[in-house]
Amino acid sequence: MAQTTKGPDLPLWKKVLFSLILVVGFPVAVILAIEGAGYAILHFKHGVPGKSYGLWTYDEELGAIHASNAYNSNSQTNNLGFRNKEDVIEPKPPGAYRVIAYGGSTTFCYNLETDRAWPLRLQENLRARTNPKSQVLNAGAIMWSIGQEVARAKRDLPRLKPDIVIIYSGINEQANEELLRAEGISLERALAEGKHGLFSKHLDQGRWLKRNSTIVRFLEYTGAADWFFSAGHTDTHGATAPPPVDPGINLVVAENFDRTLREFIELIRKNGAKPVYVIVGGLPEVGRNTQLLRYSRQGAEVARQMGVLVIDSNDVVAAYKGNKHDLFSDSGVHWSDLGAGLLADFIDEKALRSMAP
Repeated sequence: MAQTTKGPDLPLWKKVLFSLILVVGFPVAVILAIEGAGYAILHFKHGVPGKSYGLWTYDEELGAIHASNAYNSNSQTNNLGFRNKEDVIEPKPPGAYRVIAYGGSTTFCYNLETDRAWPLRLQENLRARTNPKSQVLNAGAIMWSIGQEVARAKRDLPRLKPDIVIIYSGINEQANEELLRAEGISLERALAEGKHGLFSKHLDQGRWLKRNSTIVRFLEYTGAADWFFSAGHTDTHGATAPPPVDPGINLVVAENFDRTLREFIELIRKNGAKPVYVIVGGLPEVGRNTQLLRYSRQGAEVARQMGVLVIDSNDVVAAYKGNKHDLFSDSGVHWSDLGAGLLADFIDEKALRSMAP
């Protein structure tokens, strides 16, 4: 009877190593392959020569900030991280105006393509009337409060020396206070200690995976992550959401906004620019907007006291003869393509024509 030859048993450490490769290495390789394919698809569909995918990069002070020369599926940033396709023209050409618009997502206009955001539409108006190299730089950033805006302006203004700075801010102040409170930071205590302008560094864009993983972005943007963790079930029971309750203005949030706004205006003037304060426009009946829009309106009184030109973008809404919802996305505060064009015309007519004739 023939005997079969049996090879020597593998050492235990080799068995463990092979098991780890199978259990850990294979899934990791699959994930990396999917990530690579995702980056390749995004580059093929949206890639811009000389720019890298991913708008956000780590920042020690802010948590995250817009990266220079970056892009995603609907946005681009320039050489200094503004949401402009065109690089900052340096030095500023003689006879040209430089304007910087600060704010949150309502300035960034994430629901619109880069060139359809209202700061870029405003630039079109400015160039048609002044110098073809005048620029309006979009410094808006999703979820930024006025504290983050001032932190960035402290970097921008001494270097760029703009002629005009537009402040379109206030909608994110309540969320900023709530985030700070969740982190154990009391804005009320900070104000009592003479501090203001505090902001959370733990925004969504501060997450490493959100900034760098195409898989995570896909799952979150499509809602697939929510579906997965809830096993695909929703619990509606045919109920409709109750109408929003207006809790009134938060006096701590309002005081922080007002103090930080004063610092912002002083900073702008210190660097030789003229501030323009634009009251944030929106539909109060949508979501929490009744409360959230109040901070910008209250801040207008601070700006007026300091001799700043104040214009109210709600005048655009009031003047529109059609359905007011045509002017905004579903949030009721982010301007639609139609609304962004009207807002740009409004700011140009009410402010820039007299300041940059």
